[in-house]
Amino acid sequence: MNEKGPVSANSEIILNIKSQMQQMNPAQTRIARYILENPDRVEGLSIGNFAKESKVSEATISRFVKFLGCANYREFQAEMVKSNILNHERIRGYAGVDNMNDVYQISQKIFDTNIQCLVDTLSILDCKAIEKIADLIVKSRQLWIFAQGRSVVTAGSLKHRLHRLGISCTIYSDSHEQAMAASLMKKGDVVMGISTYGKSRTVLKNLRIASSRHATVIGVSGYRGTPLEEICDIMLVSSSNEETSFGFEPSCATVAQMVMLDCVYILITNSMKEEANECFRLTCEAIESERE
Repeated sequence: MNEKGPVSANSEIILNIKSQMQQMNPAQTRIARYILENPDRVEGLSIGNFAKESKVSEATISRFVKFLGCANYREFQAEMVKSNILNHERIRGYAGVDNMNDVYQISQKIFDTNIQCLVDTLSILDCKAIEKIADLIVKSRQLWIFAQGRSVVTAGSLKHRLHRLGISCTIYSDSHEQAMAASLMKKGDVVMGISTYGKSRTVLKNLRIASSRHATVIGVSGYRGTPLEEICDIMLVSSSNEETSFGFEPSCATVAQMVMLDCVYILITNSMKEEANECFRLTCEAIESERE
């Protein structure tokens, strides 16, 4: 049994690498994966040895560290040392569970991965964005959400909570319904697009329509620098621990996004105060009548 418990938040450079992975070219992705899988080997490597280990050129390494915001390779190495990641157990997706047989060991890996993602998300949480989103929804008293695939699960969680407050929330997952809803939007309307990778074509296309109609566009994603971010007026970005090919699309990002939106929900509740309490009373009575 692992006695350490969940690890502390990842360093800034590690979070930066993870958040930018969807925007990297194949060579950059290969470097990023090598860093995430071999942090103990990267720290202290010369640029030549690092290039050899990750099977790219030294020039590619130099471009990569600048892509991360470091002035040069020396600064990159300083950031790696400062992160002190050698003292932390690395958690990357569900990597390794395919070689595990013990049920508790597998379960612990899955729980630890999700906990790590929540800790990392808290460390990069944009509180001002959460406050702005809550304020917009309170003023509008309605929200449209465009989502597809597993993002519909995240959307459904927020919809259920907002309905408890008497706020209208509609989820559109069908491309035609999204297009029709977007075409009818107007200034003052609030629409949220949820896309873990920030690249869902249908969601992006219809958010652009909504934006052209002067609606306020909110984005929720697990990565920075995505096409979704280019469209949105406000972005909420979670951390993502999905750098693995095994167990593709684990629940980490979905869980983190649901918790971020719970923060929005609580701010809305606090803002509505007595009205929220009355809504809770009425909805609790309604739900109680459905129980045996």
